[in-house]
Amino acid sequence: MENQRRLENNINHYEAGHSGAPRKGAALLLGIAVCGRCGRRMSLRYSGPAGNYPVYTCRADRGHDGGPLCQEVRALPVDARVESILLQALTPDRIAIAVAALGQREEEARQLERQWALRRERARYEAERARRQYDAVEPEDRLVGRSLERGGEEKLRAADAIEQNYERWRSDEPLVLSEADRDGLPALGENLPSIWRAPSTTAAERKSILRLIICEVVLDQKRLQGQVWFKILWQTGATSEHSLQRRVHTYGDYLNIDKLRTRVTELNAAGKMDKEIASALNPEGFLAAQNCAFKGDNV
Repeated sequence: MENQRRLENNINHYEAGHSGAPRKGAALLLGIAVCGRCGRRMSLRYSGPAGNYPVYTCRADRGHDGGPLCQEVRALPVDARVESILLQALTPDRIAIAVAALGQREEEARQLERQWALRRERARYEAERARRQYDAVEPEDRLVGRSLERGGEEKLRAADAIEQNYERWRSDEPLVLSEADRDGLPALGENLPSIWRAPSTTAAERKSILRLIICEVVLDQKRLQGQVWFKILWQTGATSEHSLQRRVHTYGDYLNIDKLRTRVTELNAAGKMDKEIASALNPEGFLAAQNCAFKGDNV
């Protein structure tokens, strides 16, 4: 079943819910980017004058019934932000916190293991006791025998249910680290940024590293004005929400448009010309609608 799941995930049909095998393209989230509008897996297209700029696109509605595109999200800004979040999450101090938390979970797991052992021992004892009672009944006491037989079957079913629940619990248990692993993890955290940015590290290898830590990234650029909202689903089961300013076509979709308008009005009232206003806005962190620097002609 595990092999079948891996084979299915390596099929590059993203709309069908498969992540696909890590590929050589520049888009970091290809295969694990999910549309925050409809929940479908997003695919990739390239735009720009040279046709080399990656864009995550949800084209399921267009492919199914000829409807409009659900949404498109420019890939490189999102990829850069996810990369930054990933490397920050794997810094040595964060890893040390995670290892400490894992040690606490291991202690809790040991306590639960003892409780499960007592429950299983009790259930086996009850089932064995019922069997001995049934064996001790005289053959002519049929009514008593049938009653004890039913009771014994119930005890056996109860013991079997406890064993199945125990096996399910064991399968969900956290990873147990050896002392060597605990000592080596901080060093891996220190080395990861240099390995990630090394020229010899391929795009497919970066995606493989990413998928060990992150399960999916849900994208939605229509939820917040002038921003791309995204949620990271980590392999641990945790989630985190983030946003970044996106490139917009009009100032009606601009992030913090009121703050920008107020600042431009203040500079204009102070007698500043367009180029002088642009020179003041850029150091303050303001960007034009197309996510570029201000100049005299776009003020």
